[in-house]
Amino acid sequence: MRFCATYSRRIAFDMAMTNEEEIRAEVEELGRLTEAQEDILYNIALKQDELGREATNMLLEKVVDSEIYQPMIDREMLTYEVFNKGGKHEIACLYVTLKGMRYCIMFGDEISSRRPVDPAGVPRK
Repeated sequence: MRFCATYSRRIAFDMAMTNEEEIRAEVEELGRLTEAQEDILYNIALKQDELGREATNMLLEKVVDSEIYQPMIDREMLTYEVFNKGGKHEIACLYVTLKGMRYCIMFGDEISSRRPVDPAGVPRK
């Protein structure tokens, strides 16, 4: 199944209802995201937390069918809106979903400890 922004509006209520038990069940069934995916999801989530629903922009071609981004989109942890549709450079505005935020909270201690800086941006010693 391929997940995109137009689909996300129709299932926004379902995504909001995802709870910790459902995320744990999904992790047991499908496994956790890769470390690279977790780091990306966590970084986007931190940006959203600091700036409000601020998108992370990327070229659409780098997101769709990407080995890094598409699994997070398929698992409904990340979503996007497309701007400049049909133009030469279509832009995907990435957002972490509520499910993705909860995932980051559940595994935040482990993800945060892997980062070279703490959440405030101070380098770790």
